[in-house]
Amino acid sequence: GDMAKMRCTLAAITVMTFLVTARVAVAGYGLRASETAERVSQGLVAQQLFTELTALLGHGASHARLTRFEDALRPIFSAMPKNAAGSIDQGVARYALHRYFLTHHGWYIRGLAPDGERWNESSSTTMLKSRMPTLILELLEERVGREHIGLAELAVLVATVEDLVHGDAFELLEIAYETHNISVDRPLQSRKEEDLVIQTFMLYFLLPHTQGDRHNSNKILGYLKRSPYFGWSETLVWLEDVKETVKYQDRGVHSPFSGEQQYFRDFPSMVHLAEQFVDGIGTFQDIECKEFKHRLMELEDQDRNDGRVLLSNFYRTYMAGGSSAFSESPEFLKHLGALDDSDPRRPSVIVPNFIYSRSNCLATSGFHSLCCIDECNVLMETLERRIAHPVAQPSLVAELVAALPSDTIAAPRNLSGSLRRKLDKIAEQHSGLVPLHGRMFAQFMHHAFPNECPNPRASGTEAPMTGREWQKTKHTSHLASQEVMQQLADLA
Repeated sequence: GDMAKMRCTLAAITVMTFLVTARVAVAGYGLRASETAERVSQGLVAQQLFTELTALLGHGASHARLTRFEDALRPIFSAMPKNAAGSIDQGVARYALHRYFLTHHGWYIRGLAPDGERWNESSSTTMLKSRMPTLILELLEERVGREHIGLAELAVLVATVEDLVHGDAFELLEIAYETHNISVDRPLQSRKEEDLVIQTFMLYFLLPHTQGDRHNSNKILGYLKRSPYFGWSETLVWLEDVKETVKYQDRGVHSPFSGEQQYFRDFPSMVHLAEQFVDGIGTFQDIECKEFKHRLMELEDQDRNDGRVLLSNFYRTYMAGGSSAFSESPEFLKHLGALDDSDPRRPSVIVPNFIYSRSNCLATSGFHSLCCIDECNVLMETLERRIAHPVAQPSLVAELVAALPSDTIAAPRNLSGSLRRKLDKIAEQHSGLVPLHGRMFAQFMHHAFPNECPNPRASGTEAPMTGREWQKTKHTSHLASQEVMQQLADLA
């Protein structure tokens, strides 16, 4: 049965782990700082996957964690296309994992996203971290077989990626200690030292380019003094809430007599705090994303409700000196899939495509970024929970969508004739049923929830870049010049 299958899997993975780690001199918990930004040991990845697969057969905290992941993944898994054995393939697993991390953590994991890179084994024992999720999937398939990626295996993949993100946090915390010449082996001396270490860690995590100054503690102190980015002080207030949560979770571990003030002085407590910070920061940052979205929507013309803002309106606040946001060039917006130029005289910015773009992400390093939570995924999860199948009758889909409220759409509502016709048109091409995960349905959701669901990008387009990556690759700014902004304003 399943248990026998898992035992065979574990035996195979044990052998595979031994073979991979045999090629690596030492695969410790973390790599050294010089390697930390972009590369990771293949042995470490294999070891982490093995640990999580072992937990599947076990009990206790690790097993409970996997059960929690299974519960969270069940709606999407039940609605995914499967093979005769009831399993999903690698492409579907990738999509499910991408959705999970973006919805629950605001993590955009490179290598899981639709623009993910393929991983090819080479003699190297380290690889680009952006290719790591693909390696995990391929190691799993190699051992479990292509026919056996079920819900339990999907939960293992989530746990493995989360472990590796936590591994990154562990390394950054060590670097934060090193920056201020503090040993991880001794307790921190004061609340001031505690704040210094955790804030340096936050700085390195949220703004990875600052890691270049990690050997210059005065420069790092300078960053921290002048509030490194808009919203930093609010993040510090939220961190205090996280500390209270951690204390509550660990109340059985720490003696109540050890004193309130001493709590985050030892390194393991700081590691726990760093992990909780990384897990929750995406949900916290999303408050800012929603404010950003509403600021953008205020620029919409009153008679429009198609999730689009005229490019001339988009630039207006920037030109008036009111904001440094909304200044991306038309070329860069088009690259992001956020420009609708179907009417060349009235080009528009597509609200959800712009909000969810990687150019608005923080903490872009190694293999993950911190991005705005895709509200469309949350809507899709509700549909998947209710339908629990890859396809559905158009009448059922219409009924469920009409009952779905969003951030900007009240429900229940009557779906317009054109929306109903779109569903019928999809069904006509698919034997009378609507597939929930195709491009046509994504397009339908964009029309049904224009401010929450992005317009799907044309297939075959290049992977979306951040502003920094665009400048590096194209040797030109991702921001529009005053002249371009003025020309568009004159058109309006």
